[in-house]
Amino acid sequence: MHDDPCPREPEVLRAVEEGRWPADLRAHAEACQACREVETVTAALREVVDAEAALPMPAAGDVWWRAAWQARREARARALRPLDTLERSEPLVAMVALVILLVARGDLVLHAAARWLSLDGGGQALAAVLPAAVLPFLLIGLGLGGVVILVGLGAVVAND
Repeated sequence: MHDDPCPREPEVLRAVEEGRWPADLRAHAEACQACREVETVTAALREVVDAEAALPMPAAGDVWWRAAWQARREARARALRPLDTLERSEPLVAMVALVILLVARGDLVLHAAARWLSLDGGGQALAAVLPAAVLPFLLIGLGLGGVVILVGLGAVVAND
């Protein structure tokens, strides 16, 4: 970069813009470093401006359609935000409800399960293999697993 300005820089700038170079100005630009820099920078900037002017502008209808589509998408996301929060909390709520049910009415659930297990041959075989103390934990695990599977399937169906 050259720090000393040349008095003929405006002429060089005009010559680059118009594309017409007088012979004496061309000779001067080849000899003067400041004028060569002006020519190089001006020519580069002209190429950039010409390239930008050649890019097609999108139609107004396309711009409007994209803006409306984006606005609808953002409005839908805002509207669904509470439902997404609720969907994320479903497993916790289901597990708490199951624990409350088992604490409040666990004796009824265990008696019903024991009655069901004693009605058929498979139940007697299961009772022979599993100690009676393991049965409540097995039922709680099966219940929680079922809740998790149902909530997961609900989330998969909701996201489709």
